[in-house]
Amino acid sequence: MKRLLSLAVIVMMTTFGVLAHEIDENEKSTVTKSSNKSSKSYGASVGLGLITISDTVKGIQISPVSILGSNVTGVQMSVFSNVAYDGMTGVQLSGLNNIVIGEANGLQLSGFTNQNIGTLKGVQMAFRNGTDTLRGVQFGMFNILREYEKGVQIGIVNYSHDTISKRYGLVNVNPKTKIALMGFAGTNSKINFALRFRNRSTYNIFGAGTHYMGLNDKFSGTIFYRIGQYFNLTPRLSVSGDLGFFHIETFQEHSTEAPERLYSLEARLNLDYQLSKHWGIFGSVGYGDTRYYNHNKSFRHRMIGEVGLTYQYAGYNSQKSRELHLHSEEDMMEGNDNRFALPEKRNMVRTISMITALNAFVNRWDTWVLNEEFSRINFHSIGHNFEHAFVWDNDNFNTNLFAHPYHGNLYFNSARTNGYNFWQSYPCALGGSLMWEFFGEITPPAINDMIATSVGGSCIGEITFRISDLFYDDREVGFSRFLRELGGAAVSPMKGLKRILTGQAWKRKSRNYLYHDYKRIPVKYSISVGSRYLADDHALFRGEHNPYMELVMVYGDAYNNDENKPYDYFRSSVTMGFSSNQPLINRLNLLGRLWGTPISDTDKFEADLGIFQHFNFYNSEAVKDGTDLIPYRISEAASVGPGLIYRFPHLEQRMELEQRIFVSGILLGGSLSDYLYIQERDYNMGSGFSAKIQTRMDIKKVGYMDIDANYFHIFTWKGYDRSQWVGKTGFDLDYTNAQGDPGNTRMMAFNANFGVYLSRHMSLDIRTSYFWRHAHYKAAEFKNVDAKTFELRAGLTYKL
Repeated sequence: MKRLLSLAVIVMMTTFGVLAHEIDENEKSTVTKSSNKSSKSYGASVGLGLITISDTVKGIQISPVSILGSNVTGVQMSVFSNVAYDGMTGVQLSGLNNIVIGEANGLQLSGFTNQNIGTLKGVQMAFRNGTDTLRGVQFGMFNILREYEKGVQIGIVNYSHDTISKRYGLVNVNPKTKIALMGFAGTNSKINFALRFRNRSTYNIFGAGTHYMGLNDKFSGTIFYRIGQYFNLTPRLSVSGDLGFFHIETFQEHSTEAPERLYSLEARLNLDYQLSKHWGIFGSVGYGDTRYYNHNKSFRHRMIGEVGLTYQYAGYNSQKSRELHLHSEEDMMEGNDNRFALPEKRNMVRTISMITALNAFVNRWDTWVLNEEFSRINFHSIGHNFEHAFVWDNDNFNTNLFAHPYHGNLYFNSARTNGYNFWQSYPCALGGSLMWEFFGEITPPAINDMIATSVGGSCIGEITFRISDLFYDDREVGFSRFLRELGGAAVSPMKGLKRILTGQAWKRKSRNYLYHDYKRIPVKYSISVGSRYLADDHALFRGEHNPYMELVMVYGDAYNNDENKPYDYFRSSVTMGFSSNQPLINRLNLLGRLWGTPISDTDKFEADLGIFQHFNFYNSEAVKDGTDLIPYRISEAASVGPGLIYRFPHLEQRMELEQRIFVSGILLGGSLSDYLYIQERDYNMGSGFSAKIQTRMDIKKVGYMDIDANYFHIFTWKGYDRSQWVGKTGFDLDYTNAQGDPGNTRMMAFNANFGVYLSRHMSLDIRTSYFWRHAHYKAAEFKNVDAKTFELRAGLTYKL
């Protein structure tokens, strides 16, 4: 273990510079497997790289990304995350999250979340706080505790596993609280949705409504909070009364009809009848006084009438995840037998033929069907391409940074499906790209196409290659066999073509018929559907709603280093939006492990170090009926770097807690430009680096929380010389040859996802995403730009 840890530290320090250098004034020692003794750090421990790892810390730990320490006495300060296992006495300060395993004595202060797995004998201050046992203070928007001894919760929403804790907040929840979703129509806000929290005799309601000012083409909305008392007349019938505060947005800026914002004070009497265990009906009457914010005058006052339905959430106590199995349980059994297909024999002739045929087909399709000019090649255009290679082209964002990598996956899988491994298939993706660039179109060969098609294509290609293996079963016949072949070919078209060319698509086998071993490499996936709100220029009530669907797959075990070939572990996520105004592919996030090794494997702390390939694609358009601002465009098409994944196995009976940290170099990326508009280009390309940190907390039988912060920094080196073509004629814009406007762009994509388990496979999800961009331009005539926006999602997730 000592040699392994030392080697890992040396590799990361010298090659990637991401593991910490410890400034240790008194002594240095490394972890050994036989004695389990830990390195001790006294005084100052400063992360000169990006991650600081220490044991038995006394003093100060500082890191620009993350800190991991044991038996911490002192201060942990990091930009993103602090972790103290075996307890902490002192202070944790971070921008994203703090985690303590054991007793926490002192202060946890973070920008988003604090979590203590043990007893809190101090103060937690964050957007969300959580602890097992409280003997101190929780101060935040959301506070959670399991067992109360003494102390207090102060926040908007407080949750306690018992009913005796001291809580001060707008909503106080315990296991006996009855939570109901409300949907109702009314005379004030016409369509409303809300959550109602009923305790022993009191209740609170949080909600939102639309068309507060009237049913017309001018949208108006409100968010509201109500507090009241209820009395049960019978087991099914109850009467209640409440007072409420409503904040109203009219969106009528500089209007003589109404101010932009109002508030309303309202009182109601309600009658509820429970139809079944989950469903109920209610009616309300009341009175509301809508008033101006800037002076104490009434805008309007009138009676209120409402009627609606309630759905009561009863909780679920047997949630567990399952694995994706497209085959029978018998096929999942262990054993060294002849069920699994033999490796394909390498066939270079067929590989080259398939790549050549693919390029020829696409060229003829573009020419004969789409009637495109760029594909009308001849010998003169081919010779011209060899004279003028390479340039940075002006294709649109989706074409250059999504379509080209997808096309590269077809080249890659032409080799992969013909017996070549991951590394051997990459040159074929590069060769296919070069063939197209020189022989497939009349525009000059583009260096960005070559990078995106080969590097990005290898990422998409290996993932689709492995997913397609899940479909195939050569024992099947008839319609079920057709569906399997169709599904596999849809995911990996070149593998489907190869199976047709060789007859594998209809050949039935009694042995060597399966292409994936679930016991070696487990697979899990989920599908989410719901509604997404994309804000226009970070405006709360000015944006666009559209339905979405998200598909997530987790392939393999990140901690199983017995399966250590490229992409034996990967995670893929694709989000699709169904709107005439927004792109179909809204997000594509891919992460594949190229290599990994364990650096800690104990009951308390398990960690793996690896090299990972990244592909990230975020795309949006200006929202309907809003400004012309595009909310976000981010691409990380070709990116590789080290990563650290760690978890705490001794917590698994109660919860799963895992954190991941990645740093990567970006060979090709893209970011939205504020000034560039040439042909189809409105974005800059370039190279740079990214840093990502992800925290997942799954409380068994209750719910989960996923937090990830993604930072991208892209430098545009080669800029446009606008004097060549602005206001001039006769200049061919295909030869402008620039990455974009010189400068650099920093971008942040922050996501927080909260889920509540509804059944064995189903959960209710709420996600908020925040996007920030700072663009620095070298040209004096271009001002630097700061832009930010957000999106909200609510939906259901089904897990297998």
